[in-house]
Amino acid sequence: MVQTTFTRQKRELAKASQWIERLRAHEVRTIKYSPEKEKTGETRETYVDYTPQEIAGNILKIVVEVVSQHGARQKANSKNTGRFSWQGIEADLTVPQLRALENAHSTLGELVRKLPRRNPKLIPNTEFEGHPAFIHPMQEYTIKKSRSVPYEEESTTRVRTYQEDYEVISHYTQTLEIDFGLDVKLINELNEMVTDLGISIQSAIDEANTKGHDTDTVLNSVVSNIQAVFLKKFQIKEE
Repeated sequence: MVQTTFTRQKRELAKASQWIERLRAHEVRTIKYSPEKEKTGETRETYVDYTPQEIAGNILKIVVEVVSQHGARQKANSKNTGRFSWQGIEADLTVPQLRALENAHSTLGELVRKLPRRNPKLIPNTEFEGHPAFIHPMQEYTIKKSRSVPYEEESTTRVRTYQEDYEVISHYTQTLEIDFGLDVKLINELNEMVTDLGISIQSAIDEANTKGHDTDTVLNSVVSNIQAVFLKKFQIKEE
């Protein structure tokens, strides 16, 4: 039985990256000889600390170890469980089940982070479908019209007309400001709940990962054979 963690695998892969950074192909050495042509010293202008073959061998070892660790954990993930407990909800869940909860937690966290806050500057004087709102006074709009108005001239009995301009109401408007934002206290409580949910999920995952893992003999055999092929190509003797 072995125990593996994502952190350990990441650390091993980081070591592999460091080995890759050491790859060098060209080294310049200045060798000093005595008058009798005996070597008396040597200086290096550029260094090759490890040959490409040595580096390749070290990286192949790391790859085999990481794949083996990953295979062991994946094999155990379907049976090892961690105790999930949050807001009165409790269950023994496998790592894949907990990873599914992690994805849900990520979405819930994004939702809570983007919840709108209630506008403290809005002083409501009414409600709209249960939400605080401020209704402004009604605004009146008019249009101009003209009409003919009859009148009698003093010196005659004829009836004449003149144009009279007047205004009539065309429509009204009224502005309604609705605040759909949530109370800050509620948002803070939701943030705490999401944080606690994430901690509960991770705690259960950690518990499951600390349990013993059986090695995956099939995957280990495959990656060992892959290593052997590369070692042969690099002409490195397998230890």
